[in-house]
Amino acid sequence: MPVMNGAEWLELLCRHIPDRYEHLVRYVGWYSNRARGERAKKASLHADAVLPGSQSEEPSTEFAARAKAAWARLIRKVYETDPLECPKCKGPMRVIALIEAPEIIRRILEHLGRWAPEPAGRGPPVPALEWPANAVIPLTYHAVPDIA
Repeated sequence: MPVMNGAEWLELLCRHIPDRYEHLVRYVGWYSNRARGERAKKASLHADAVLPGSQSEEPSTEFAARAKAAWARLIRKVYETDPLECPKCKGPMRVIALIEAPEIIRRILEHLGRWAPEPAGRGPPVPALEWPANAVIPLTYHAVPDIA
């Protein structure tokens, strides 16, 4: 068995140390490009093999469903109220649509009699004057001697 010189071994070891202010990241195993590509290929083959309407559900769909429900859980934690609970009958509700257009939101709220825009608390700030109107200070100019 050949024995490596200590200095040679140290040189080979130091090649793996990045220079100052540089980051060296090597992905091996689960995080390597090859492993991620193989997992993606298997997932796409599995997605093609699953027939629509079959009992097996894709993991990505399950993850998306959990992610969609996360907002309700966070609101429940912060405000201590369930946003998906009917205020009248206390039964469970579910989201059926998301409306983002301001004009449609306004029309819906006007129809329900809930549109009451907040009046402005105060007007915009008045720009500051360069010199107050009530200031009566005589402005004089005193020549400054030249210093040579």
